[in-house]
Amino acid sequence: MLALLTGLVFASYAIAAPFSPPEVPSLPTSFVLVGDSTTAVASGWGNGFCGDNTTSTPSTLKPNTPCINTAHSGATTGSFVAGGWWNITVNAIKGEVVKKRRTIVTIQFGHNDARVGPPESMGTNLTAMVEEVRALGAEPVLITSLIVRNFNANGTINDSLQPWADETARIARQQWTPLLDLHGTSKEYCEKIGPNAAHRLNPTATDNTHLNLLGKIVFGRMVADLLKGNLDPTLLELPIIDNPGLTYNNTHGIASY
Repeated sequence: MLALLTGLVFASYAIAAPFSPPEVPSLPTSFVLVGDSTTAVASGWGNGFCGDNTTSTPSTLKPNTPCINTAHSGATTGSFVAGGWWNITVNAIKGEVVKKRRTIVTIQFGHNDARVGPPESMGTNLTAMVEEVRALGAEPVLITSLIVRNFNANGTINDSLQPWADETARIARQQWTPLLDLHGTSKEYCEKIGPNAAHRLNPTATDNTHLNLLGKIVFGRMVADLLKGNLDPTLLELPIIDNPGLTYNNTHGIASY
């Protein structure tokens, strides 16, 4: 009888023992950034995301994580292809995929597409980009346009890009593609910190579209945090370095600079 009870005790313990989930697998990850000047090296959030040793811009990524920025100033979804920048991107993607890397390709357009055609035209081109990225064995991630920091007298932002952000979101749903709503997130942040603080992120006093070094850091971190929040962490861990202070300020509408 004692032996039977002892066996039941051990059986109960085995059943009640806490479950240890499997460790998140580690796979080398690369990033390729596609877009216009608001992503590009010289004037966009790309350097704040990837980092840049020449300007002492800190990276949001762990050391030795490839981050290739092919974004081009003035580009639309159409001119990016016609001008050869998409071919450069495709070759960069192939170069990372062949190394057995998880290759994440972010795609952000809208600022210049808004000047040349309706949102649906951009949507057609985004669809083609997403499909080709997948065919190459990489993971497309669509990003809505960074907000232009043009303020109304009442402190709200005069936003003309929402239809193109909406079209990007529509294509993301249609293509079952992760979406980062940088447009909505950056708009909310800039309205909370107000025009004076928002314009301190400008490269010049009147350029409310592009970013100086501080702006690159702020919005590069915003993109990194949106990636962490929108890509399934149970699949593969992203090689992103946490910055609790900057993340807190971004999510609570507090100016960091």
